[in-house]
Amino acid sequence: MAANRIMSTTQDHLDIEDVRDDMMVLKDGRVCIILETSAVNFSLLSEIEQDAKIAAFAGLLNSINYNLQIVVHTESVDVSKYIVTLENYKNKQTSEKIKYQISNYIEFIKNLIKKNDVLDKRFYVVIPYIPYGVKRTSPLRQVFGKPNRILDLGRLLETAKLDLYPKKDGIVKLLIRMGIKTRQLTTEEIIKLFYKLYNSEGNTLPKSRFTEDDVLAAVVGTPKNYDTVQEDITIPYTNNEPNDIKQ
Repeated sequence: MAANRIMSTTQDHLDIEDVRDDMMVLKDGRVCIILETSAVNFSLLSEIEQDAKIAAFAGLLNSINYNLQIVVHTESVDVSKYIVTLENYKNKQTSEKIKYQISNYIEFIKNLIKKNDVLDKRFYVVIPYIPYGVKRTSPLRQVFGKPNRILDLGRLLETAKLDLYPKKDGIVKLLIRMGIKTRQLTTEEIIKLFYKLYNSEGNTLPKSRFTEDDVLAAVVGTPKNYDTVQEDITIPYTNNEPNDIKQ
């Protein structure tokens, strides 16, 4: 007997209608822009700097009059490859003192991961556009095999851009005042992000595209080099909190 043909996929059960023009379209017609942000090491700031960050964040919340979602995604990081890299680097050294220092550092890392989970956190700001209504395939056409989809998707995206782009620019400026840099996820990055969220085993999130200067700028509270070319880096850290997704 021939195998039954698969008539539907997992995507049919997701809330995502389409991803295009660096925006995500949901099945109810909402269109979202996703911004990835750098982080602030709040506990390392002085009391005056902490108060300034809190005041800036309060100003951000008080200045917006539309929906906004802040998402923090946490996942465990496998540092075994990092340890292998250190071992290879140690074997290439000719100085016994350098080898000794690297060996001590490797042992420190091994002991650290035994007591703590090494976690990587990503921070996102989601800005939605909510339309008054969208046209979908009529039930009659669906009976004759037409897929149920948004019909005026192109016009919906153009309308969404007029609403979302000014909001995005405003949020970016407000976050820059806090020493936080933002970047809008591209179409490809949005697809990879949600693929990872729904297929967590054996996959890792795409690398963050913030430079080291961006991260350090958030520590001292002063933005740096916002016009420089971004490079891919991943900065893991340790935490005792469980791996979760917070909204």
